[in-house]
Amino acid sequence: MTALTIAADTIGLRSVAEWFKRLNASIAHRAKVKNTIKELSRLSDYELQDIGIHRSQIYSIAVEAHIND
Repeated sequence: MTALTIAADTIGLRSVAEWFKRLNASIAHRAKVKNTIKELSRLSDYELQDIGIHRSQIYSIAVEAHIND
């Protein structure tokens, strides 16, 4: 994907290059959120309670944790 971004930028297709950069950032963001969900889901209810999280909050906490990534 990086090669496509560089190629698009090199031949003057800046908007295409920017689209690829946003796409790459979106994919990376989703991977981080998915990994956080996976890690938190592995914890027991007792461990989650110990850190002040209810199982129903896992998704929103994962998204919020990576909002500025």
